[in-house]
Amino acid sequence: MVSGYGGTSVDEIVKASGVSKGGIYWYFKSKEDIFLYLIERWVKEWIAEYLTLIKDTDSTADKLKKYLEHHFAQIDTPISALVLEFLLQAKEQETINKLRNGTENIQRLLVQIMTDAVNKGEFRPLDPLVLTQTFLAMIHGIGMQALIHKIHKDKDMLRKTTYAVLDIFLQGVRNN
Repeated sequence: MVSGYGGTSVDEIVKASGVSKGGIYWYFKSKEDIFLYLIERWVKEWIAEYLTLIKDTDSTADKLKKYLEHHFAQIDTPISALVLEFLLQAKEQETINKLRNGTENIQRLLVQIMTDAVNKGEFRPLDPLVLTQTFLAMIHGIGMQALIHKIHKDKDMLRKTTYAVLDIFLQGVRNN
C-alpha cells in the first residue's frame, strides 16, 4: 500500500528495502535525503529512456510528442504525486532547491530542444527558457486539472486533452 511521502516512515523504508536502519543512515541523513536521491535517480532514468526514443532527424514537434508519449507510458507511477506532496511539506528553501536541482536536467533537455527549434527556424525567435516553461506549465497544468476534476483515471480523455494542448502550443510558436 502506498502511503505517500508523509505517511511513510524510515522503518517502512528499512522493511521494504531490506537494508538495516544503520545501513540506511550510513548513506542518508534523513527520509528527505532518501527521497531526493530517489527523485534524482528517477529523473536520470527517465531522461535516458526518453533519449532512446528521439532521433536527430525528428522535428521538434515529433520530439515533444515523444516526450508526451514517454510521460504517458509512466503516468501510473506515483512520482508526480509524491513530488507535489513533498513540495507542499517542504519547509526549508534549501530542500526545495535540492529538489529543483534534481529535476533541472529535464528542463535543460527541453531548453536544448527549444533552442534547436528556434535556431533551425522551426519556432519563432522566442526565448527557449520561456518556451520550455510555457510547455511545462501547460502539461503540468493539465495534470493538476485532471487530479482536481478526477479525469486522471480516464486516460483517453487525459491523452486527448494533453495532445490538444500540445497542438495549441505548437500553433502558437511555429515559425509560419
